[in-house]
Amino acid sequence: MSENLAGFPLPTTTDRTSLLPVLDRIAQTSVKHLQQGGYVSEAEAAPLIPAYQKALASAKPPSDFLIFVAEAQATKHSLTVEGEITRMQKLLRSCLNDRVHYWSFGPLPGRASALYEHCPGLRPVCSALGCPATLAGENSIVHIASINPVAALVISFWISHELNRETEAEAPFVFPFLLDLPAWQALMQNHFAV
Repeated sequence: MSENLAGFPLPTTTDRTSLLPVLDRIAQTSVKHLQQGGYVSEAEAAPLIPAYQKALASAKPPSDFLIFVAEAQATKHSLTVEGEITRMQKLLRSCLNDRVHYWSFGPLPGRASALYEHCPGLRPVCSALGCPATLAGENSIVHIASINPVAALVISFWISHELNRETEAEAPFVFPFLLDLPAWQALMQNHFAV
């Protein structure tokens, strides 16, 4: 049986197919905020989710919903994919009351594999959601990196839930951060070799 966390059902297994409903929900929430913020019109928003669902089922699915949207919008706005992602990040952050902060202090502290060694079930989830995470020092501080603040919030709740389930110790401090596209891509490569 799955548990419900922050409005997202947690699947009992963490293979990519089981995580598709979570990725779909992140996309739906993201596009809703992008539409409310005026980034996309209702007509532009309507085909995004079905096209994204189709792309997720492909041999090479997109790493994140924002990359998928940015690739579609970049030519329309005469911007780069990176420029589109930056625009969407700002809008999504404001819709989410700035609960996810920008990380611009160099690499995240901690070894890339530390969290996944401590809780192996989180590796496929973090990979599928495009959110590399590290334990900073001990098990009480977790840093999460993403380009999508919606995905960052979902994985931060998920990681908190998993770590609280595994131990009787105090709840960990989980900090979700946004990165720019090149830094995020490097971190994804470092954590998941994608």
